Amino acid sequence: MKKLLLALLLLMAGLLIYQQLVRKGTKPLPSSHGERIISLSPTLTEVLFALGEGEQIVGVTRYCSYPPEAKSKEKVGDLLNPDLEKISQLRPDIVLAERWSSTKIVNRLRGLGINVVEVPSPRSIQEIYESIQMVGDNVGKPEQAQRIVADMRRRVEIVTRRAANLSWRPSIYIEIDLPSWTVGRASYTHEAVTLCGARNIFGDVDKAALLVSQEAIIQRNPEVILSFEASADQIRRRPGWGEITAVQEGRIIDHFDRDLFSRGNHRLVEGMEKFQVRLEALLKE
Repeated sequence: MKKLLLALLLLMAGLLIYQQLVRKGTKPLPSSHGERIISLSPTLTEVLFALGEGEQIVGVTRYCSYPPEAKSKEKVGDLLNPDLEKISQLRPDIVLAERWSSTKIVNRLRGLGINVVEVPSPRSIQEIYESIQMVGDNVGKPEQAQRIVADMRRRVEIVTRRAANLSWRPSIYIEIDLPSWTVGRASYTHEAVTLCGARNIFGDVDKAALLVSQEAIIQRNPEVILSFEASADQIRRRPGWGEITAVQEGRIIDHFDRDLFSRGNHRLVEGMEKFQVRLEALLKE
């Protein structure tokens, strides 16, 4: 009787744990713990290497460029156009992909019997923490993921405290791509820049990214410009941009590593630290 009662208790505990995992949208850890891993996202590839899973990675996208070791991995296309035959031939224990509504590839991979874990694309720093932990949980490295998140939290807090010492909080136009793609408040890039001490001129728009007109940028008159694509000289030559305070005062941040601000993972805080140093230098001039 006691053995039967113990078995029932263990069964109930297992069901409760499974229900919690389902509610969170997370699958139980694969039994392989990611012995052979394919990553369909540059963002997730960087996380996997940070977790110490580089040796287990057997395939990545053609856009996976960091760390340098990622470039030598077998290329399997990308999430929108993957090479399904090559992915099958690599016999992955787990495939990690970002959850995008614009692709049906994940269902096709699962239809081939491949274990795919979809990691939600983060829109905030908190969601970046959660995605890092999710990757760690699914490759058997939960403690390492916790340490990465804890270090990131610590450094973000330092950046936030440092921003409080700025003499003023300038308005900023963030040009993530040409001709004039920028970010709204539903973006971790917006949040990162804000925590560093600047005010996004399109922070009133509830979108992650948006294409804005040249006239709207000139009208909002940013005091600082951050561009991932154009050089300061190219920006100065744009028609009408001579009216912008950032251009008149020479407060343009160019030649900035876009990956630090456009890939939602642990390296975002490195981007925050580097951006804040350059912002402080501009405000002192």
